[in-house]
Amino acid sequence: MTRMIARPPPPAVKSAEKPPRHRFARRVWIRLAHEAQRLLPAWLYFYLIFSLLRLTQTAVLHEFGVSVTPPSRVLAGSLIVAKAIITVDALRVFRRLDSRAVLISAPFKTAIYYLTIFFFQYSETLFEFRLHGLEAASLEFGRRLGTPRFWVIQAWLVVLLFAFSAVRAFARKVGPRRFRRHLLGPHDRRSSRS
Repeated sequence: MTRMIARPPPPAVKSAEKPPRHRFARRVWIRLAHEAQRLLPAWLYFYLIFSLLRLTQTAVLHEFGVSVTPPSRVLAGSLIVAKAIITVDALRVFRRLDSRAVLISAPFKTAIYYLTIFFFQYSETLFEFRLHGLEAASLEFGRRLGTPRFWVIQAWLVVLLFAFSAVRAFARKVGPRRFRRHLLGPHDRRSSRS
């Protein structure tokens, strides 16, 4: 018979710690994923709405040979509005409004959202005309303020912000699962019983 030799267990390998660079990259990736998850619903809503506004402008103004907003500005504008909303929501002051009635919190949040977006619009004009100087950028923004097209877009923006704020406040009141169930209907038998 052959004799079996018991082999000693392999030496315990210490778990190799990831270098700090990997930990930092992982934290950044997690933070970006979290930010994208928060930004996606607002961005999608405003991208679709701004695309419909642009389509309407194109259909009406095409007959007169007037140029309309390029699609890239629709994308940039929807990202700016979504980021402004996420930025404002991060402030602790607005968490107190979540306990209030929807018809109280939604107009207040709409006003704050609009003021923030107005500031972002001015900043965007400053960025566009950065080579021409602050005075030229301010004059251009003032010129835009004087056009009816600007104020029609602002009116639509306020209405859409209010709708967004009201639905979002209502969704927070009833909870995400219940809101989804009421909006989309039950997706399985167990959820329809509860």
